[in-house]
Amino acid sequence: MKFIPILFFGLSCLFSCTSDAPMASIAIRNPSDLARKEVIEVALNVDGEKPLQGQLNGRTVPTEFIDENEDGIIEKALVLLELEPGETANLEVVTSDGSANFTKMTQAELSVKQGGAWTEKEYIGGSFVNLDFLRVPDQHTDHTYFVRYEGPGWESDQMAYRFYLDWRNGMDVFGKLKPEPVLQSVGLDGFDSYHELSDWGMDLLKVGKTLGLGSIGKFRNDTLHRFRVVDSVTCQIVKNGLLESAISTNYYGWADGGSRTDLMSAISIQAASALTTHSIRFTNPIEGFCTGLVKNVGEEYVNEVVDNYHIFATYGKFSLNDDKLGLAVIVETPSISQVVDGAGSHVVLFNPSEEVTYHFMAVWEKGTNPIQSMDSFMALLRQEVLRLNQPLQVLAVD
Repeated sequence: MKFIPILFFGLSCLFSCTSDAPMASIAIRNPSDLARKEVIEVALNVDGEKPLQGQLNGRTVPTEFIDENEDGIIEKALVLLELEPGETANLEVVTSDGSANFTKMTQAELSVKQGGAWTEKEYIGGSFVNLDFLRVPDQHTDHTYFVRYEGPGWESDQMAYRFYLDWRNGMDVFGKLKPEPVLQSVGLDGFDSYHELSDWGMDLLKVGKTLGLGSIGKFRNDTLHRFRVVDSVTCQIVKNGLLESAISTNYYGWADGGSRTDLMSAISIQAASALTTHSIRFTNPIEGFCTGLVKNVGEEYVNEVVDNYHIFATYGKFSLNDDKLGLAVIVETPSISQVVDGAGSHVVLFNPSEEVTYHFMAVWEKGTNPIQSMDSFMALLRQEVLRLNQPLQVLAVD
């Protein structure tokens, strides 16, 4: 898969200088009564040999062109649009004069040590190298100092996340103080450094034995069971793009309580949102598969149904920086079997299925999209549900 991003630094070029006729013209409508700023995917069939750019009503917008077959033909594009309620706008794909360069707004990375050696308990020496694919070594577990910040990370311009690439598999939050990519600077000088506030931000959440933010596991006999027994694990950076980034992780032969399954996890994030989408497939559906949120002292907790989605959210002064943090999981209501408390968490159990998708996000009062109250957080979450229920519409493609 070949990605052809257009990068932009600043606001020096808002309009194309080209006089060429559009290579494609696409009508896009906002069907909702909410002003929208979000990424939309559109299908194309245009020549990708020349530089391209997207224009919305004549204004150059961040666009990422994708040549899936690496044959020189652009099959689709991701476009960051801003539309007023009910607005229909015209997106044109034109040849670029090279002056429109948009700042990278998402990132996914997996960084591991190379050039050192394994001892009985940890990896000694070497230096961190970013990889697109890793078959996790059998000797790797928690705190082996092999994976930088202990797992893969992903981020948008609004928030960053990671999960532990070991038996814990906990999802964690990195708060960002600036919109540009920051993960490349995290954990280079040791695992403890990102627990202190720095110029990029910091680790905000204590996960421990809980579900953290949107972690997965199996809840059985009032106990949260992680990925202690697996045949093997692989992790791949599927996309590290301008407007979207994605990570795929395969857990082969996950065994717990007498059942065994292969689990395929796909995580993605898009620009202009803190929302992560997590899609999971099983070879054998299992009872008790769950996600959820860590419970914190002094938190506000909301369990609210909005249309066909269930929002589970907490907000309070419980970040590791002793300031306000909001956490939320959004699940389609028909997917839910039960909601219980246990393992220090608000636990959402899924109906057994071959596939499940849910969403999660965090906000931080010091972040790039600061939220100062539970009311403001819930307003944002309802907007995210509206976006899920009423996606932007592609009306016509010429």
